[in-house]
Amino acid sequence: MVLKMSMNLKYSILIFGILALLISCGDRETTELQYTPDMYVSPAIKPQEKEPSDSGQIAMRLPPEGTVPRNFEPYQLQATDTLAASELINPIPATEEVLSVGQKYYDIFCYTCHGEAGAGDGPIIPKMTKPPVLYSRKVIDWSDGRIYHLITYGQGNMPSYRNYIDPATRWAIIHYLRVLQKSMNPSGEELATQQQ
Repeated sequence: MVLKMSMNLKYSILIFGILALLISCGDRETTELQYTPDMYVSPAIKPQEKEPSDSGQIAMRLPPEGTVPRNFEPYQLQATDTLAASELINPIPATEEVLSVGQKYYDIFCYTCHGEAGAGDGPIIPKMTKPPVLYSRKVIDWSDGRIYHLITYGQGNMPSYRNYIDPATRWAIIHYLRVLQKSMNPSGEELATQQQ
């Protein structure tokens, strides 16, 4: 009885092996069996491919407004070009709308370290090195271009925001920073040269 079961098992394995060999011996260019078809034929639509639901539409959509492409920017200066950056001039006029955008993004990106008034007393400061006070003489003397360059590439503990803040918004933040500096120095004398 045991011998008969052993022979049946051997024949079963032999037959299964021959069938597996025959099934696998086919055209080398195509696969006959797909055990996980989603791995071979993805349900996702590839870029530039026609979308099945809309005739004539390609699958790749326009990115949302304000999207910052990673590692692409028409800003030609390198991180070490601080001298050239200091000669950049803010191309955006300081309107109410621009100042509103600048304040919004200052609150999002700058507040955590620099604080509400730019005193370098943001909520994260007890855990790290204090950043410069934004209304200090040192920072007031920085040109708009230098500040733009610092936002773009970062400095010290400040990270680069080039992949998070688009160029127009960086300039808006600088306008808001100048208004913030003026509010902390009511005479406004320090900003006379910067605003011209």
